[in-house]
Amino acid sequence: MPPRVLLILLLTALISVIVLGISELAFLEIESAGSAERQTTEARQQLEAMRQAMSQAESAQRGYLITADERYLQPFQGAIDRLRRSRADLLRLAALLPSLREPLQQMAPLIDEKLDELALTVHYSQQGNRIDAIQIVVSNRGVTLMEEIEKQGQRLRDELDRLAQARAADLHRIYLLQRLGVGLIVLLNLVFLAILGVRTVRHFTERDRHRAELARQAQALEHTVAERTEELSSLSSYLQASHEREKGRLARDLHDELGGILTAAKIDASWLEGFAAAGGPDVQQRMKRLQSSLDEAVELKRRVIEHLRPSLLDHLGLGPAVEWFVEETCGKAGLAHEVVLEDADAPVPPELAIAVYRIVQESMANAVQYANAKRVRVALAIGFHDLTLAVEDDGVGIADFRPDHLPQGIAGMRQRARSLGGSLSVETAPGQGTAIRVRFTLPQTPPTRDDDATAHGDGDLAAAAAPPP
Repeated sequence: MPPRVLLILLLTALISVIVLGISELAFLEIESAGSAERQTTEARQQLEAMRQAMSQAESAQRGYLITADERYLQPFQGAIDRLRRSRADLLRLAALLPSLREPLQQMAPLIDEKLDELALTVHYSQQGNRIDAIQIVVSNRGVTLMEEIEKQGQRLRDELDRLAQARAADLHRIYLLQRLGVGLIVLLNLVFLAILGVRTVRHFTERDRHRAELARQAQALEHTVAERTEELSSLSSYLQASHEREKGRLARDLHDELGGILTAAKIDASWLEGFAAAGGPDVQQRMKRLQSSLDEAVELKRRVIEHLRPSLLDHLGLGPAVEWFVEETCGKAGLAHEVVLEDADAPVPPELAIAVYRIVQESMANAVQYANAKRVRVALAIGFHDLTLAVEDDGVGIADFRPDHLPQGIAGMRQRARSLGGSLSVETAPGQGTAIRVRFTLPQTPPTRDDDATAHGDGDLAAAAAPPP
């Protein structure tokens, strides 16, 4: 990853962490403001409950003083208890809301005095002293206490309203700061993402450009390789054709020149053999050894010529030449063999015929020397459009076989096939033998025999072996 892109990603991650921190701080602030709001609301409720309890206690007091009905005492006492609980709750809330302490401290003695007044009037009435109780009620002190209590209560309500407004302002400020902070962070993230996107697009553009350049270079290299391969293939075909022509020329020279020399030597040896009877046993023995040496030389010349340029290939065609070679090779090596020929007497271009013959030679050499085979099967089919060859053995196979790394002999066969537009495939496995399959596309025009091919028979030498009359 490019360092700048990595830096942008790290900054984006850092900003995301900052956003999370801001959100957590805002949540804590909101939670604190909400808690204060709940306390303010509770204080307002307790103040109102205390006011109602005070009113209910005063009403129950007057009802009892007027009627002396004992049923007013229970509501009176219940209102007194609620008032005291509300006052205790207000005092508890004042510990959390310091601004309420002063009004509550001023209200508390007034409430106590008012409660004492209410309790005293009820007590006087219960003792039968209703006149004193009524005098206390109609005195100005009770009214003054209520006015003072109401005044302090209004101060508490005003303070609670102020606290509520302050909490609302704090919440509005927190929400505003949170929105501004998150908006700023999101904006920075968008800027970083935009930079990252631009750099990513630029990176992909550069990568596509490099890919296109690499593809262009690869195409140019492939074109160059194809040209060089075609040149090498043409050169290989030319060298193989030149090699075969040189072998054919050498075979003709051996047949013509060495054959003539050996023929003359055989004639002279046959002529001398007629006079050897007059000599001693040593002369006759040497003449027989000379005749045997000349016969071995004639056989050696024949084998060399057949190896250089098979005479059967020129005289009888590809099929008989392949059949003769396989039978001769397997006979010498002691291999069971099967030769399957299908339309093998059809004419084949000379360069293709010699290529197929050489592939058969190399395949049989591999089967005899390396495969440790017991049986060989050769199938040759010459159709109207193509020629196919299969050489199969039941030998040990090729260990660690890789189609892209062929052994030297098989690679040479494949190159020979490719140089003539054919294909060669190998099927092998350890202990399961080897099968070499070749296919060539035949030209549509009728092929012609090689006019330069020369018969290499040795009938003249055989005839020369007879003694003169």
